Amino acid sequence: MNLDHVHPDCREFVTAVEEFLRRRQEEALNNLQPDKSWKQDYWGPRTWTRTEMEDMVYSSYKQMRQGRITRPPRREVVMDIADYLNCTLEERNRLLIAAHAIPVSPYLSGTKLEELLAITRPVARSLMMPATIINRDWHIHFLNDQIMTLYDLTDEQIAAVPIEKLNLLHLFFDPELPLYPNLIENTESWTRMARQTIYGFKMANQLCQFEAWYQRLVNQLLALPGFEYHWNTVRLDAPFEEDASVKTMPHDVLVETALPGLSVQSRRAWIRPLIISAGYFQFDFPQIIAFLPANEQSQSIFAEIGLLPLGTP
Repeated sequence: MNLDHVHPDCREFVTAVEEFLRRRQEEALNNLQPDKSWKQDYWGPRTWTRTEMEDMVYSSYKQMRQGRITRPPRREVVMDIADYLNCTLEERNRLLIAAHAIPVSPYLSGTKLEELLAITRPVARSLMMPATIINRDWHIHFLNDQIMTLYDLTDEQIAAVPIEKLNLLHLFFDPELPLYPNLIENTESWTRMARQTIYGFKMANQLCQFEAWYQRLVNQLLALPGFEYHWNTVRLDAPFEEDASVKTMPHDVLVETALPGLSVQSRRAWIRPLIISAGYFQFDFPQIIAFLPANEQSQSIFAEIGLLPLGTP
């Protein structure tokens, strides 16, 4: 495409859009587009043409290519264009930067993730309550002594879990992993928390659906018993409070869990998750998820297994 007529302030943006349109066309032609079975795609099938994009998302794009628009679109329009183009985070950020907008924080891995984990691990270790650390992919990076005590787990048991399965969603759906038998005893409670965990994962990763790690993880989870049904029926276009699983449970976020090694009379406790973000915002990662006893009976159970009382819920 000849960019001579495009205003200089828009040239980088148009260049990126044209490149991504060509990429999607080539992927469609070569059948290289990712599996959509895990994705809620509100746009439907696309032909990846300029005309289609102008009709569906950004009607002023033709005028921008002709030089009649002198500045890139506002941020929310850029995000809509990126959604239409099935952009990865790298592609989305290229569009945002080309439009002179702030880019999206990337998924942390490697050295940058370890630097934050070095800060969050001591915090989770010092908490006087069961706690774990998860990253944006819901991978579990740390379990403190209190949560190991709560579920009577050993380091050897955790070490035996394949690294790709040490994930919060795996723990809810994989019958072969520790904690699943403890959570599934109360089916209603398990259903509510499993669906809310999926809802939280989807909300936190709305911009990551075309990242390789996201596609790999979801395709892996889809092979677990019952996961596909819950994955496909948890919606983001309504508050989770409207989910059918909430109607049969207390309004508060609670889960009933069975605890090993206790008397039959007192081996089931209600716990309340508490999320502690590594940053200032709700979806900053890594995150610490701690668990508090949700009623007096559960406090007594915590005390029975040697966890300090945490006050009145």
